[in-house]
Amino acid sequence: MKILIICSNLIGDTILSTGVFNNLANKYQNAKFTFVIGPTAKPILKNYNNIDKIITINKQKYNLHWVKVLRKTSNSKWDIVIDLRSSLLSFFLQKNKKYVFSKTKNIHHVDQLSKSFGFDCSSLNIKTSEEEDYEVKKVLSKNYKYIVIFPGGNWKPKLWSIENYNKLMKLIHSNNQNIKFIIVGSEFEKKHCFNKLTSGINKENIIDLFGFNLTLTSAYMKKSNLFIGNDSGLMHLSVASNLKTIALFGPTNDKVYGPYGNNNIVLRTDESYEHFQSIKINPNISYMNSILPSKVSKIIEEIKFYD
Repeated sequence: MKILIICSNLIGDTILSTGVFNNLANKYQNAKFTFVIGPTAKPILKNYNNIDKIITINKQKYNLHWVKVLRKTSNSKWDIVIDLRSSLLSFFLQKNKKYVFSKTKNIHHVDQLSKSFGFDCSSLNIKTSEEEDYEVKKVLSKNYKYIVIFPGGNWKPKLWSIENYNKLMKLIHSNNQNIKFIIVGSEFEKKHCFNKLTSGINKENIIDLFGFNLTLTSAYMKKSNLFIGNDSGLMHLSVASNLKTIALFGPTNDKVYGPYGNNNIVLRTDESYEHFQSIKINPNISYMNSILPSKVSKIIEEIKFYD
């Protein structure tokens, strides 16, 4: 059996689609998968089995990248085509069955996938390798609790300030000294925030994962105790790694893109998403200031994290 999956270019949307991959891989265990995917999200597939081919999309003007993808996929007869991009590509391919994602307003993205495709897409999971799991085992100790911190993101209006993250980390340590912070993100984000983020915090309590690949980051998340971060692909990576997640939201829609599952927590600004829809957003400033470090610290206490 040959299955073609046309994925998003975005890390977050691809992670939210892992329930689709897992459902099909469990149902068709002898299938060979071909993925069409963007370069930033491609590393998520690093440890998946039964992959026959990965076709990387590099976006071009006038959607010319789709012409290249069509050339690479049109010579095959596909048993199933899954189109997560809602593109026209599947209409030009030979296939027995196709599923084209159709969006629904105001329900979670994962539930939209399940509703659109007619099968359960909720089993989010990131596959990690034995080598990655072993590396984590060597670094992390049972004597500490580990909180993963992601202070970055791709849009300034939804980013909580680095100063607030620093204050929160100090508050957490004032409650419990046996906690270490695992800092995640890109090398670019490290250059812009690492010194401010860790100012006044003992470097022995910091595990720097800036620049680490997504699957190794997931391996660390799977052995950690809590995630705190902005609305982002790394937040969804935390959820897919089965790590309890506190996600900070402001001008983005938590009903659609909040951390999936009842075990996780959305902490919104005082302003609703609808409020942000009614104003003009300045892309150069943050709108997250109404979330105070003390408010996040109180939630951590309420979930009895320190017990």
